[in-house]
Amino acid sequence: MKKVTIRTLALGMALSLTLLATGCGNTASSSAAAENKASESVQTEAPVTSTAPAASEQEKTVVSTVEETSVVEAQEPEKDGFTMYYPESMVETYGESLHLDEKPEKIVCLSNAALQIMVRCDVRPIAVTSPASSVEYPDWVSELPVIATGMSQLDTESIIAMEPDLVIMGKHLQEDFGPILDDAGIPVYYTSEGPSITYTEVKEEAIALTKSFGDQAAQEQVQQEFDDLEARAASFSDKMETKTAMILFSFPPSYQQTSKGYLGSMLSMLPIENLSDTLIDPEDRTAPLDLEKLVELDPEVILAISPLSADAADLETSYQEEMANNPAIWDNLQAVKNDNIIYLSSEYVTSKGIQIINSMNSLMDLLEEKFG
Repeated sequence: MKKVTIRTLALGMALSLTLLATGCGNTASSSAAAENKASESVQTEAPVTSTAPAASEQEKTVVSTVEETSVVEAQEPEKDGFTMYYPESMVETYGESLHLDEKPEKIVCLSNAALQIMVRCDVRPIAVTSPASSVEYPDWVSELPVIATGMSQLDTESIIAMEPDLVIMGKHLQEDFGPILDDAGIPVYYTSEGPSITYTEVKEEAIALTKSFGDQAAQEQVQQEFDDLEARAASFSDKMETKTAMILFSFPPSYQQTSKGYLGSMLSMLPIENLSDTLIDPEDRTAPLDLEKLVELDPEVILAISPLSADAADLETSYQEEMANNPAIWDNLQAVKNDNIIYLSSEYVTSKGIQIINSMNSLMDLLEEKFG
């Protein structure tokens, strides 16, 4: 409204100046002549009529254009849009953010990392991936349609039929299914998933997602939770003596994980020396495991995880059978002799987003119970 008022005043002034300029004639008259003319007008008491000629066609065009512009600018509201921010670790690939013209109302969320933040911020998607069993979700999540996903599996037809404003999914699905959603005109935001994402990357992503979906209070809450976790890890490290360790991945144990893996990055914040970092480039994150090399390095602690064992007790049972069948390897390990094998559930295999806070607190509880 303010913009229209200023332009209208400017228009009035322009018209007044035009009228004055026209009334003055082409040649300047003396002030006395002007006064005489004014006196004659008063004496005859003739009605005052405007003698100014009509505005030229050019002037009409200018006036009309100004009026139309003012109306358009006054009636057209500015759109704030909606921004999905990327964590620093993904900026090089995807840019700083995904910007939408309007806030999405129909979101298909195929990422547990994103779903946890959406739940915290009271944002309800129209469909989800299978909710992680290690994460406690409100009841309404279980009532949502589930889109089957996997390393190379995605029901794009069902997604497109829902006509979503936004799809959120792991970047491992981009190569096979991203182009299909792009062709359908559906914006896609990608998240980091899998056993190779580190603690720092999980933290950055959780903060970025909260910035996208939450208010300032929600952002501060998430930041505080990570700060509290890191403070506990620092205090824990001051109390516990450093232990050598190796992470055995899968079952039968055929892979090892460095400090750049998901669980490995958690251990790197604690007084744990990951011996796999001395065998392979940590940037490789995982590598095949040589059991004879395991015996040679003889770590004080072994942490066992497997994507095929959701429950730690089930994994322990499998390992007991493996040890009985291969005593030449296992009976020579100090971690076995001292009962320092820690069996972990599949919660520690792949990232579940901000759930890493609970996972790491539970890990510190286990280590504290074993080593004081």
